[in-house]
Amino acid sequence: MASTEFAVNLGGKTYDLRNFVRDHPGGINTLEKFRGKPVGQVMKLYGHSYSAYHMLNDFRVDSGKDANLTGGVSASGRIITKGEADMDHEQIAFLEELESRLDWSKPLLSQLHKIAPHYELWVNSAVYRKCRLFASPVLESLTFTPWYVVPMFWIPIIVCMGVLQFRDHVFCGDSCEEASLSGLEFVGHIVFGFFLWTLLEYSLHRWVFHHDPGSSVILIQLHFLIHGMHHKVPFDGLRQVFPPIPALLLAVILYLPASLLFTHSLIKLTGALIGYLIYDMIHYYVHHGSPRDGTYLYAMKRYHSNHHFLNHDKAFGISSKLWDHIFKTFVQVKNLGFSLHW
Repeated sequence: MASTEFAVNLGGKTYDLRNFVRDHPGGINTLEKFRGKPVGQVMKLYGHSYSAYHMLNDFRVDSGKDANLTGGVSASGRIITKGEADMDHEQIAFLEELESRLDWSKPLLSQLHKIAPHYELWVNSAVYRKCRLFASPVLESLTFTPWYVVPMFWIPIIVCMGVLQFRDHVFCGDSCEEASLSGLEFVGHIVFGFFLWTLLEYSLHRWVFHHDPGSSVILIQLHFLIHGMHHKVPFDGLRQVFPPIPALLLAVILYLPASLLFTHSLIKLTGALIGYLIYDMIHYYVHHGSPRDGTYLYAMKRYHSNHHFLNHDKAFGISSKLWDHIFKTFVQVKNLGFSLHW
C-alpha cells in the first residue's frame, strides 16, 4: 500500500483512516501503533460506541465505491463485520437500514421524514461526511462558514459597542443621561454579561439543542438545522461555528427580553458577545486543534468528545464545565495514564 494510506483491518475488511487520524478523539498516537493491523479487539477494549463502527463505512477501501467525503453517492449501508458479532447485531443492522433510506448526494433536510420515527437514534450515529441541507444555494450559504469569519465579523462589533458604551457611561462627563459609571463598575457589567453567556451556552445546548423533537417532521428538521447536523457530521469544519447572519438575528431576539430585565443591558450584551466569541472559537478548536496534555483545552477536547460519542445527554459545557457541575450533568472522563496527540 502507498505510504500515504493508513489502513486498518476489522472483520476481514480494510479501512483507510488517513483523513480521520487528526480527528480521532483518541489521538493520532493511539492509532499509529495499529497501522496495517486488526483493530477489533482494541475497539472493544476501549468501549467504542456504535457510532464508531458505523462511521467506519466511510473509510472502507473499495475501489468501486465513493468514500463519500464530499457528498458523493456511497454504498447503501455499511457491511456488518465479524468484529461486531458480540455486539447488539440487530441494533447495528437497523442503523444501517436507517442510513440507507437517505441519499447523501441530495439535500438532507427534505429527506428527514424517511427516518422521523427513529431520528434520535439516527442523528447520534455519526458519519465522516459532508452534507447539504438546502437545494437553494442562498439558503445553503447561510448554514456554514469558515471559522475565521466569526472573529472577523464579531470583533469589530464588540470593540465598537464597548468603546461607545464606555464613552457614554464612563467618559461622558456632564453629558451623561444618567449617573455615570466608574471604570470598575463598567467592567463589572461586562463580567456579568460574560457570566450570563456561560449560563445561556449551557441552557441552549441542553434544553434547546438537545430537545427531543419526537416524530414531528417539522421539529426534526428544525432540530437538525440548528444542532442535529453537528452530531451527525461532527468533523465537518464548516459547520462547527455559528454563521454570523443567523447568529446576529439570534442575538437580537435574545437581547430584547434581556433589555427589559437588566440595567445597562448594552454593556452586558458586550460581555455576553465576548463570551459567545470565546465559546465558538473553543468549540472549533476542540474539534480540530491539537492541545497539549495538562492544558485547559486538552481537558475540554476530551470532555466534548465524550459528549459526542458516549454521553449525548451529559457534558453539555463546551467552554466550561461549571454548569455541568451545578446541574449534575458532569461526566468524569476516563484517566488514560498517557497523553493523546492530535
